[in-house]
Amino acid sequence: MKHAFLAIDDEVLALADLTASLQEADPDSEIFSYTSPSAALEAVRHGQIQPDIAFLDIQMRGWTGLQLAAELRRELPQLEIVFVTAHPQYALESYSLHVRGYLIKPVTAQAVREELEVITGVPQTAGPAKLLQVNCFGNFEVFHDGRPLKFSRAKSKELFAYLIYRSGATCSIKEIAAILFEDREYGSALKNQTETFKSDLIKTLRAVNCEDVLLKGHNCLSVDVEKIDCDYYRLLQGNAGAVSAFTGEFMSQYSWAEPTTAALSCKHLQ
Repeated sequence: MKHAFLAIDDEVLALADLTASLQEADPDSEIFSYTSPSAALEAVRHGQIQPDIAFLDIQMRGWTGLQLAAELRRELPQLEIVFVTAHPQYALESYSLHVRGYLIKPVTAQAVREELEVITGVPQTAGPAKLLQVNCFGNFEVFHDGRPLKFSRAKSKELFAYLIYRSGATCSIKEIAAILFEDREYGSALKNQTETFKSDLIKTLRAVNCEDVLLKGHNCLSVDVEKIDCDYYRLLQGNAGAVSAFTGEFMSQYSWAEPTTAALSCKHLQ
């Protein structure tokens, strides 16, 4: 059964995390993602979206999930509602709205599958495992098992960001050096320095058993996109949730990403 999910969280990164978990849990689903509860409610009232399951943050600016759930239920009485929160103390109050349940942040795809099994009564099968979750909207961040991946060197993180941006394309050490050190002439010293950051990145990924994310060749690197859950990749695939989550910021800490930010903004924020 194909689901239509409504995901609402006023924090961009939290919404991206939730959307990613919903997509991983049910790849065939249609996902409507909103950072604005009012905009989501208006879309429902005007028939622009017709979700069958809503995942609502419990605390948002100007709203609580409880208030929003009540308003959504007036429009869609059969709507199933699941709260997503870091505040489980609201659970008792939620029972008066007959919501389906609670998911505690950070939400995992497995937790979503378990909730869908309760709602539908149908076992949910897992898709191919994603080793890492990568957020490109806003600042570039990497997560493993819901926790930020710690890079010992900023340049190692930037190297990984560039590989993610290249979306599986092979990048030579010289190309990477030009990105990491745009004002320096390439030579043996710069090559060796870039190799050091490459080794450091491999060590970081190996520490969380995710070295397989990297595809290594002679003097080149790329990423295995099938092992990465990434908001940017989902946007490129036309995923509605990822499109909604993009608000005009892409890998904000890296100047080389600015042209892509502009291109994405022109295409998706019109």
